[in-house]
Amino acid sequence: MKRLAVSLVVVAILASFVAACAAPTPQVIEKEVVVEKEVPVTVEVEKEVVVEKEVVVTTTPAPVEEVPYGLKPGKPYDGQTIKILMTGPVPQYQAMMNRSPEFTELTGIKVEYEFIPWASFQEKVTTDGVAQAGAFDVYPYMDAWGPSFAPFLLPIDDYMKEAGIDWSEFPAAYKSGACYADGKCYGIPLRGHPQILYYRKDVFDQLGLKPPTTFKELEDTASVIQEKTDLYGFSICYGTGHAGQNLMTWVPFLWGNGSDIFDENWKPIFNNDAGVEATQRHVDLLLKKQIVPPGSLVWGESEMVTSMKQGESAMMITWWWLFPDFSNPEKTAEAALNNVAFAAPPGWEGKESVPYTLSMPIGINRFSKHPDAAWEYIKMMTHPSVEKDRVIDKSDPSILDIVATHLSVLMDDEVNEVNGGIHRAGYESVKRADIMPMIPEWPEVSSVLEAAIQEIASGAPVKETLDAAAEEVYGIMERAGYYD
Repeated sequence: MKRLAVSLVVVAILASFVAACAAPTPQVIEKEVVVEKEVPVTVEVEKEVVVEKEVVVTTTPAPVEEVPYGLKPGKPYDGQTIKILMTGPVPQYQAMMNRSPEFTELTGIKVEYEFIPWASFQEKVTTDGVAQAGAFDVYPYMDAWGPSFAPFLLPIDDYMKEAGIDWSEFPAAYKSGACYADGKCYGIPLRGHPQILYYRKDVFDQLGLKPPTTFKELEDTASVIQEKTDLYGFSICYGTGHAGQNLMTWVPFLWGNGSDIFDENWKPIFNNDAGVEATQRHVDLLLKKQIVPPGSLVWGESEMVTSMKQGESAMMITWWWLFPDFSNPEKTAEAALNNVAFAAPPGWEGKESVPYTLSMPIGINRFSKHPDAAWEYIKMMTHPSVEKDRVIDKSDPSILDIVATHLSVLMDDEVNEVNGGIHRAGYESVKRADIMPMIPEWPEVSSVLEAAIQEIASGAPVKETLDAAAEEVYGIMERAGYYD
């Protein structure tokens, strides 16, 4: 019996697809297949080969919609709720609240805020951490608190790597404020405060003065102002009981003269020759030069700033975030209103200035129930484009703010044009700045040092007072196990 080839046609019936915006798109691909069949027949016919068409159905995934700010597409944490612990009123935090609806729309994550007084903030975080309660998911914190908060914070190194966030985007001092001796990083810089020099531009113009670039120029300029006007030349603070605020005016003298608080082995060295010289110069502004208000002996930062705002003093060195206050008639007297300019802070003659800076990282509660959703919030609210939008937005007085932490934003032309160039001044300060030691023992060490500074400003001998303070600090560090 001869073989008989029979032509068969395979018909593929495709089911109807339900249209959807994210549905895969079907594709029909036809392939030619040679098929031979043999069947028994009673009539002899020639063998025949035919081409049969096979219908193959494949699908191509729909393109993934791009999401801004580095957020994950597809809303993987849709329906989760995170709580943010903050203090206020802070314009930056208000701006973050204003953008929360956009965040929820992009991610499906709901956001709740809890605001508490600054004085209660550290205790609130510590209490929650010790209890491992996870009552809130995200919070900012002072860099100096970081080492003691580390047991309550989730390391974010892997999160940063996945998101492509690099520490080169931020000043080195801000990284030091978020990464500790264990080699891990626990927060992204949310707020950062370079020190800048504020000065009364009307007085400087009247007397033909230029912003000082060295401590010698600062002393001479302050003396001229005090001789020729009814203003004090410079505002400063030496008082205790202000959480170590008198140290922020002291350490630029110390660091700029080549000394430090500790050496590489955590032994105190602020009482060495360079430290004694720096401290003497610092207090001589009051004791010898007499170019600062007498009340400086007991002042903290608040009183120092008030002296400038009320038109009593012509210069001061402090945080840049205060600058918008000088255009606010509710905070600044008429004499100084819209009449204060700024420059990078001065330093020792022939040496690079080393200002003090501080930062406030924002981190994830180690006991958060939604850490991944919390990280999505942090990514958006610390994104450089969000930061830039905030500092150039002058439409709402409640969110007027200049605080930025990204180097790209500090040097951005549009940002500086809108804000009068203060971000470049901040960059010049923070690129050389340092921070206080990131150790759990710092609060105890700080209380010893701030007391010593006020004693010296009251007339106590510099060398002997610093020696006594160094001995006390050594004891603190020895008990903490820093020495063999």
